[in-house]
Amino acid sequence: MTDRILNGRYRILNKVGSGGMAEVYKALDLEENRTVAIKVLKQEYSDDPQYLRRLTREAQAMVSIKNEHVVTLYDMGNEGDLHYLVLEYVDGETLRDRMDREGALDPKDAVSIINDVLDGLSQAHKMGLVHRDVKPQNIMITREGEIKLADFGIAKFAGNATKTYDGKEALGSVYYISPEQAKGEEVDSQADIYSTGVMLFEMLTGKPPFSGENAVQIALKHINDDMPLLHEVNSRIPVALSDVVAKATVKDRGLRYSSADEMKEDLLHALRNPLSRFAKLPKSALHTSDAEVRSGSSLKEHLPIIAIVGCVVGVIAVFLVMFLISMSKIDDEYAKVPSFLGFTEQAASEYAKNRGFEIEVTAHASSDEYPVGEICDQSPAAQTKAKLGAVISVTLSTGMETVAVPDLYGMTVEEAKKALEDVGLVLDKNIEYQTGTQEVGTVIGQSVNPDETIMAGDTVAITVCKEAVIETVKMPKLINRNVSDAVKLLEKAGITNYRIYIKNQNDTEGDYEDFTIVTQDPADGMDIIYNTIMVELGMFVAEEGGYKAEFSENVTLSSESNDVIITALTEYGEVVLYRNTYPNGTVSIPFTGRLWERGSYTCTIYVNGTVYTTFTRNFE
Repeated sequence: MTDRILNGRYRILNKVGSGGMAEVYKALDLEENRTVAIKVLKQEYSDDPQYLRRLTREAQAMVSIKNEHVVTLYDMGNEGDLHYLVLEYVDGETLRDRMDREGALDPKDAVSIINDVLDGLSQAHKMGLVHRDVKPQNIMITREGEIKLADFGIAKFAGNATKTYDGKEALGSVYYISPEQAKGEEVDSQADIYSTGVMLFEMLTGKPPFSGENAVQIALKHINDDMPLLHEVNSRIPVALSDVVAKATVKDRGLRYSSADEMKEDLLHALRNPLSRFAKLPKSALHTSDAEVRSGSSLKEHLPIIAIVGCVVGVIAVFLVMFLISMSKIDDEYAKVPSFLGFTEQAASEYAKNRGFEIEVTAHASSDEYPVGEICDQSPAAQTKAKLGAVISVTLSTGMETVAVPDLYGMTVEEAKKALEDVGLVLDKNIEYQTGTQEVGTVIGQSVNPDETIMAGDTVAITVCKEAVIETVKMPKLINRNVSDAVKLLEKAGITNYRIYIKNQNDTEGDYEDFTIVTQDPADGMDIIYNTIMVELGMFVAEEGGYKAEFSENVTLSSESNDVIITALTEYGEVVLYRNTYPNGTVSIPFTGRLWERGSYTCTIYVNGTVYTTFTRNFE
């Protein structure tokens, strides 16, 4: 990738990082003359709709947030099968790097960093966005000490159903995962607040609150175990700061801070008043009791009354205890079924065993939410009561079922509907009707291009010809014009289908300047049906282009005779690099393509006028 120029604009300098789904490169934006970071989807995911949607989701999330503490998104694009985001380049390190180097941080430094993170989260939450992956690895620190929240790769807008924990590994690091995420429940902004509280705990103590041999054990501790109190782990931590972390990480999300701004306000208060107990904590987080011992004299004064009341209460207590014992025997036999959605079979079995249940795979089904091998459905459903030892039936995902969209052009509505149903797609009932040059009643447009891959069950809309209208245009005179002027004349006439063929001294008579049109087909003045034929232009170039690329393309041909054309998209339009005729079968086409300017060009192979494949090639 080094020195590669993406879309003629971003020159790759060097690789600076790698994650689960993408690699990050330092690059130079040639148009803006600035250093940027290019996040490139890994090659193995380039045609995976799930990862493409995740990259698009990250772009949608970041572009909606304008905050100095969130990494800025500049651009999103693709070059062939290479998909990428262009981001603000942060010259510095991650919070993870700093914590690994320094261990526990000074409380003032830790709170200062967290408050900047909360600023960024506050803006995201106000836009209806939940980050879902707050952890030290995603907090960038510039050389000047500025804090930047990064990586919105698994963010989702509040209200959308979300799935985060898969039992074996988490999309967001399991050390910082909220209980609701670990249980596979829908999440909101409180999940980010929990993760931020856990991160602050580690910044102040040098270690996360929970650890284990694997991700499942750690996730279960987030669900079931009490969060350690900061001032008990490290007595030098102010009690007020400990209370803030406890409130941010309480299991019941309804008791957590209602907003990032509220948590920031209490953190600032904790620094100003380190011994105060202003944070309203749930009783389970407190280690002190509010009970007071009555004085001896007061006790004597009320002793007779206490004795009478004690007898009555004692009798009631006996019956109550007997009732509770009988009920507990029943309750002990039943428990709420946890959510196994998103778990692998192995992780679900271990999790179920810890909760007193068993797992049995009873079906397999496609799913656009859960990858292959993850549980996408269960019975009984989560949160319902079932007898301990019961078998929970689960369905394993076979992944997203995708299909190629058929070519519907020229079909009738009924034919288009059947063609879609045959591959598992649905025809949109809202059919658009337009005038066109094809037969009335046939398809002249479709919402998804032929051969494009989409989810099974998706809807495809069509446009149908309602009136046949033949529009013609006179072919302009292009010979002896510079190619730029010729192209402008074509566009002015509404002609967009054209190709440029290179001509030299052997192909022409007379002297011409480079990049002059010397032939055209159709000839000038001819009436042509509007934009329905391919215009061929011959462009004079005295010498071969000085920049070349080597081609060796394998093409499978099905017709008896096949016209194969290979083009490169230049600033003037498609320039033909190669053309030949072949019989049916698989042929290898090796040749050297030459152009007059260095760069990365989109190349297309046409077979009998139809696109066979598209790719990019560097001309050096």
